[in-house]
Amino acid sequence: MFQLNVLNHNKIHRSVFKLTFLTLVLLLYMLTPNKTLSEVYKPKDQINGSGLKIPRMVSLKDKLTYMRSGPGKEYPIILKFTEKGYPLKILAEFNNWRKVTTFDNVTGWIHTQLLSSFKTGLIITDTYLKLTPSQNSKSKAKLLENLLIHIIKCEIIWCKIEIVKEKKYSGWVKKRSLWGATQK
Repeated sequence: MFQLNVLNHNKIHRSVFKLTFLTLVLLLYMLTPNKTLSEVYKPKDQINGSGLKIPRMVSLKDKLTYMRSGPGKEYPIILKFTEKGYPLKILAEFNNWRKVTTFDNVTGWIHTQLLSSFKTGLIITDTYLKLTPSQNSKSKAKLLENLLIHIIKCEIIWCKIEIVKEKKYSGWVKKRSLWGATQK
């Protein structure tokens, strides 16, 4: 007899809980604006990430770096970089991994230890390195497509850059000639 009363009590308790839960869901539904779940839910660009702005530009710390198909060493390598400083755009974050894309739109994951906030860029079209940020300024050198450069600062139209080869060159190029340039 005692067992029967306990069972009935548990059934009543579960029924009250279900009724309370359904009432709460209905009340929330009635109080929210007429929007669908896809309109209300905004997917996160980061999960336990840095909290920094996304998208943003970074560069590679090392000469040899692997891009993987997912956020972990267990994922296959999809691209091998052999140039230190190569610029990448961060699209998303997952723990210590960053989803990045290249100038050629190859997308994959790289661990944060392999990335740097040092500003670099690629010359995307042949252009001239100018002495001052003006089309009428004297040209210092011709820069060819795919040249890796260091970005010192960017303004609205022009970026001050630096190229280090046998000699160090610095000057101005139009922002539209670069991939990796950001405002100021």
